[in-house]
Amino acid sequence: MRLNKKIGALLLVVSFVFFILGFNFNLTGNFIKDYFEGSFLFYHLIGLIFFIGGLGLLVGKRSLDYLIIPIAGEDKEDLERTKRAEKEKTEYYIISGHIDKTKPIKYSQTATIYKELRKQGIKPSEMKIESKSKDTLENAIYSLGKVKEMKTVGIISYPKHLERFKMIINQAKEEGRIPKNIKIKYLPTEQTFKEWAYGTLANIKERYRLRKGVDEAKKHKTGKFGNFIKKIVG
Repeated sequence: MRLNKKIGALLLVVSFVFFILGFNFNLTGNFIKDYFEGSFLFYHLIGLIFFIGGLGLLVGKRSLDYLIIPIAGEDKEDLERTKRAEKEKTEYYIISGHIDKTKPIKYSQTATIYKELRKQGIKPSEMKIESKSKDTLENAIYSLGKVKEMKTVGIISYPKHLERFKMIINQAKEEGRIPKNIKIKYLPTEQTFKEWAYGTLANIKERYRLRKGVDEAKKHKTGKFGNFIKKIVG
């Protein structure tokens, strides 16, 4: 997104160069004839094209207010999700996932995503850290808990994981845990067979876990079961 703004600024500069080239200060009294028969009109048309393109990149309306990037199981997946985030326009990024305070934060998966976003030109003030969640249910509840007003929120992950997010969010909206007027956009990354297999089993487990509501589901952590599933499909 920030790259688009840099390109937009460059296009505006180029457009002004063409506008200047399109002026001939030695024109005769027959201005209109000289203008259309010379190359001046061509320069101005090219300049106008660059101007419109640059302006569009600079002031293009963002499609999201928040973009949630849940940490994955591996750095490779974190980088893939962060790369996917580069395609979206948003005001804030929420990096969601547990940070082990007993280890240096710079080695955490959150730090990996943070560094990649900084490489994309994202400012620290545009990032929010949600560091408590240990599973998808908590990713959704804690991250969306930071969104109080009617907003449009994007979530990035592989398709089966997004199905689980949708299941949880719909349940949380019904219970009033999340404002119903928050709009969610599910933004998929590519999905491996391992992710599909794990996601299918995890979604069955999550549906059973939610049968008595979000509060009851939060009492039953998924860590051991999730690790067991990963061993089966891994």
